[in-house]
Amino acid sequence: MRRFLFTLFSALAMGAVAAQSPAPTPGLDPAKEFKVRVDGRELFVHDAPVAAFAGFDLLKAVNVEIESAPAIQKVYIRPKALGIRPEIIGNKIGFRLESPAQLSIEINGDIKRPLLLFADPPEKDAPKPGAPGVKFFAAGKVHEAGRIEIKSGETVYIERGALVRGSLFMDEVKNVKILGRGILDGGLFKPAQSRMVEIDRAEDVLVEGITITDSKHWTVPILRSDRVKIRNVKIISGNNWDDGVDVVGSRDVTIEKCFIRTKDDCVAIKAGVTYFTKFDCQRDVENVVVRDCVLWNAEWGNGLEIGFETRAANIRKVRFINNDLIHVEGPEGTFTIHNGDRATVSDVTYDNIRVEDSVGILVDFKILKSRYSRDAERGHIRNILFRNISVEGTMIPPSLLLGFDAEHQVENVVFENFQVRGKKWTRLEDGQFKTEFATGMKFR
Repeated sequence: MRRFLFTLFSALAMGAVAAQSPAPTPGLDPAKEFKVRVDGRELFVHDAPVAAFAGFDLLKAVNVEIESAPAIQKVYIRPKALGIRPEIIGNKIGFRLESPAQLSIEINGDIKRPLLLFADPPEKDAPKPGAPGVKFFAAGKVHEAGRIEIKSGETVYIERGALVRGSLFMDEVKNVKILGRGILDGGLFKPAQSRMVEIDRAEDVLVEGITITDSKHWTVPILRSDRVKIRNVKIISGNNWDDGVDVVGSRDVTIEKCFIRTKDDCVAIKAGVTYFTKFDCQRDVENVVVRDCVLWNAEWGNGLEIGFETRAANIRKVRFINNDLIHVEGPEGTFTIHNGDRATVSDVTYDNIRVEDSVGILVDFKILKSRYSRDAERGHIRNILFRNISVEGTMIPPSLLLGFDAEHQVENVVFENFQVRGKKWTRLEDGQFKTEFATGMKFR
């Protein structure tokens, strides 16, 4: 492998491999500290406030070369589960990429300025310009769009190489698609001025492939909607209140193969939110799946959150499956249920999840009255399963299981093959748990 990479790097330096620089996406400055080549073809590297990033369609296995301005002493490529072992040669690294992936490449362990590399699967059946019912945003342009309202049956297509400055909004619609490999940028908005892709009272919605940057409010909120899929969406943000995906009073929602790097919650599941929302979201949440995602929760918020607003009878049948939490930086939590209202939160599964870096609280389940609470009655947390969980990092964060009183307890939480730094939990003491009004805990 080393001999192959030395040969590749030498060929690139000598011009033996043709490097073709595609036209950059207009409106975004290039990142100056990284150069990226894929099979000798140079990619445009975008400069975002919290990261540099680049993307391409992966048609077959490729060789990736990254040149860094600072000298490279070490490099972390996350998710670690992919097993990518780069070769370091001077200020360059090289590795082979066999399949689509969403990578955080951290030179010398720098998480304040990583390179994010998105190798997308090829697009299928991309719409054509001028097709009926299609809002088409072509490559090579900055589209000063502002707020775009979407009607039933419409498709929004943002072509790779297009930059759309604005947001997408839909209310009481059906059969909507938002597709493409281009960028939706929220830089024109003031804090809390606009959500980026707002899905209100909708049915049968697909959001796939796009990259969303610089969100100033909830990035993809799904409010009182049914049958929504968020797939292969990349979110890169570092602002207050920039939750990645919020599922509020909605049912049959799937979030899959997404990359979410936000300052606030990566994924949050709620019911009954009233602020910035003019209609009633006090509806049960059911059948939510978050799978195959790469998540990075930065300075505040939580990794995988249920709460704080839980104003409905039930939040149930929630599955978090095969996700990589590469960083959870803030003082809050990684796996969190903050039941601040009357709901019974039940039948929640965390399955096959890898946590590479958790700083705050690891498992944080609370029934409480918080500043977000509106209901007089407290709720319940019961029937929660953790299975095949792996946690790494330099520290072991504490955990909390805190009910409200004897009638409102945390009940029946099972930890099956939950390992922290290679040690399997077999009792509460292993997880440094603080418990109160909690019953029926099991370790297997």
